[in-house]
Parts: sequence; C-alpha cells; structure tokens
Amino acid sequence: MKIEWAFYQSGSDTEEVFYEHLDKYLYESKYQGHLYCISDECNAMIKFTHRKDGKKFYSTWNGQGDLHDIDCPYYLQYKGEVEKKKILDVIEAASVTDEHIINTIANKSKNLKSKDKVKIPIKKLKTKKTLEGNQANTIAVVDNGEIDDLGSSKIRIFSLDSMHITPDYVGYRKCIFGRIRHVHFHEDDGYAYINLVNEKYPISVYLPQAFYADPTKTTKEALEAFLTTINQELKVKKELIIICVGMIRYKGNNKGINVHVISPLHLLINDRKYYEIITENLISENPYKY
Repeated sequence: MKIEWAFYQSGSDTEEVFYEHLDKYLYESKYQGHLYCISDECNAMIKFTHRKDGKKFYSTWNGQGDLHDIDCPYYLQYKGEVEKKKILDVIEAASVTDEHIINTIANKSKNLKSKDKVKIPIKKLKTKKTLEGNQANTIAVVDNGEIDDLGSSKIRIFSLDSMHITPDYVGYRKCIFGRIRHVHFHEDDGYAYINLVNEKYPISVYLPQAFYADPTKTTKEALEAFLTTINQELKVKKELIIICVGMIRYKGNNKGINVHVISPLHLLINDRKYYEIITENLISENPYKY
C-alpha cells in the first residue's frame, strides 16, 4: 500500500505534505525526522525516499509499523491480508448506535472550531492476534475499542480529512470531514452524492435510498429540499464543510470512493444539523479553522 500523505510537525509548525511535493534536498533540510502518519490517532513516523531514477515514495520508519493505530490501513502492512480482512469484517459488522455516532460528529465539530492540529502521543492498546485460529479471549481490538463475545461495542470512530482518503481506507468506518464541491440527486434511482474535495480521487458522501427509508426520520422530498439548499449556498460561494460518519467503499464503477451515510442523524454541515438546514433553508458561514 502506498502512503501518499504525511503530517509534518516541528514545535508549533505543522503542515500536511504530499510526497510528490518533496525532493531529497527539501526533505533532508526540513522534514526529515518530523513526518508522521496523517491519521490523528497514529504515532508512527514516516520517511521519504527520492531515488536516482526519479521515483518518490513514503514509507513507515523501520520498527514503527505497530505505532500506526489498529484501524489505520498501514498498521497491518507487516501482518498480512488474511488478518486485515478479519479485522475489517468485524469493523463492518459491529453495531454502533446513533447516539455514539452523533457524539463522534459533535466532538469532531468542536475540535475543528477550537485548536490547531498537534500530534499527542496515544497509549496503544495491545491485543494478541494470529493469522489462523480464534483470537485470544475472544476479544478483537477494533477502531481502538473492543468488541467482546457478547457483541457489545465500545468503538471509537476516528476521523479523516476527505483530502487524504485513498483506496487504502476502503472497508473502514470513519468520521469524514471535508469541503463540499457540488451535489447530485439521481431522481430515477433515488440516491444522492455530495462530492468532496480530493485532488487525486473522486470522493463522495453517498446517500442511498436507505437514508430516507424510515419516514419518521426523513423522506425523499425532504432530502431533495436539503440538497437544493446546499446547491443554493454553493452558488453564492459559501464554503460548506461536512462532517459525517459512514463506511468507506468503492463506487459501483470502481472509479471513485464513497462514504456511505445511511441516516440524516449522521452528518453536519457547517455545524448545522440536517433538520435545521431544511427548516431554515440556509446554512451558516463556515465556523471551523479548516
């Protein structure tokens, strides 16, 4: 798997760096020893290589593979695809309540308003894992939380900037935040896309028919009104930041990546709830330091 982004931190100076923007001299003069995994929850350091043939790439520093968080796609680079699939299957099957998702989104909204991003060392949870057989004590560490043999969950849902979504994150549940480019509603099939900023991959928040399947939560007509308001605000050049929780999957044509959001409770735009946006027919200015 190719690591495309890294987080630079030196004192109070921070930056998100795409590997193609570096060369050997710039890396060694400024960034060497100060690059970390782009995920907020990872402590693994990243190194840059610029070969004589011109090829550039990032990789994890030797011996630091387990400093990626358990739900980072780069954590398992030495563990094998069999084990990775087992963990992803458990993540996707785990039950997560609306209340937990709402709290996750609210906390991310609060953090985006308050302070600059700084890497804070995180205590890593340890788990015994093998490629074959049952996991010890029937406990699997997932999203830095635990799912026990009774099926109860204490899952922490970590966040990711839409700018940094790559195919490596397919199969993970994440709290995604990013700038909205435009929206599209497919009238015949009844689904919608909210397209987000990402310079390399087509990234969309996907709202399927399941989004309005329960008429006590919302309807197809309400969803259309919601999308109409977003379009109106984009036309007047308002900056719209969405925060949502969903599973990351490939689009049906495999030419893009979707974040599947299945409830109006699972998103905010500029710190405004779905119902507030429909009722007020407007969206407040961007309140975030983003």
